[in-house]
Amino acid sequence: MIGTREFTQYRGIESVISIPTKAHVFQCNESELNEWGPFWQARVMFRLFAILSALVGLVSYEFRPPEIWAKPIPFFQVEHQFLAPVSLYGPGHRGLDFVLEAEQRVLAPTSGLVTFSGPVVDRNIITIISSGGYLLSFEQICSSLRPGDFVERGLTLGKFCSINKAFESHCESCIHFSVRGNRGYLNPELFLGSLLPSVLKA
Repeated sequence: MIGTREFTQYRGIESVISIPTKAHVFQCNESELNEWGPFWQARVMFRLFAILSALVGLVSYEFRPPEIWAKPIPFFQVEHQFLAPVSLYGPGHRGLDFVLEAEQRVLAPTSGLVTFSGPVVDRNIITIISSGGYLLSFEQICSSLRPGDFVERGLTLGKFCSINKAFESHCESCIHFSVRGNRGYLNPELFLGSLLPSVLKA
């Protein structure tokens, strides 16, 4: 290699400076290539492997298959579909609505811990958190469960009730069901196994 090495002192730190002497071009002979070639190859391969491992971990986390839950009532039918907002605070329908018959109970789609149960402005809400960290909320439901209670999948969450006659819902005796993850609201049908894949038509 064409060049010289000299040691300099800068603020008490010893450093090694390589000063090329010919057009800033470093040259090496065949023996040096044979000596250092495997080292640099191994180093590059290690870095590529680390980057690929990180990308695979990120993809598998963000796009992992969702939990599959039970339906909150038998013969479950959606009255109003989920409509994702185009922005964080934009208009949309951040859940789905289903209708209960008289005295029909809402069942827990999955086991979880109750994080909230009570009135919010003009409606009653109960929220549970699943083992996967998803928040399930049901609006216009009265429940005897309290925060900190654990509810098993398939057990009763509560019944429909309206605490404010002036509250306007999308439909009569409707329950609003929403799901939140770490990136915002998600379509509950994705977790109920009732969301069919998109099909392109000619």
